[in-house]
Amino acid sequence: MKIGKIYDVAFTTGRYEIEYERGVKCIKITPQSYRVEREDGTTRLIGLDCIMELKEVVGFTSPRVGAKE
Repeated sequence: MKIGKIYDVAFTTGRYEIEYERGVKCIKITPQSYRVEREDGTTRLIGLDCIMELKEVVGFTSPRVGAKE
C-alpha cells in the first residue's frame, strides 16, 4: 500500500474470519500494519501479514467530494 491511494482489501481477522474493506485510503504505514480510513472518516488498523488480497482502485471518486444535496 502507498499513502494516499485508495484500495479494496480482503484480510483475516481471526483463525476462520475474513473481512473486506472497499474504497479505503491508506493514511499511515508502520513496520507491522497499515492504518486505513473509510469513507465515513473512521479508521482501522490492518496487519501486514493478514492481507489476503489487495487491489488498488483507480478512478475512485468519493461521494463526499463535490456532492450536492
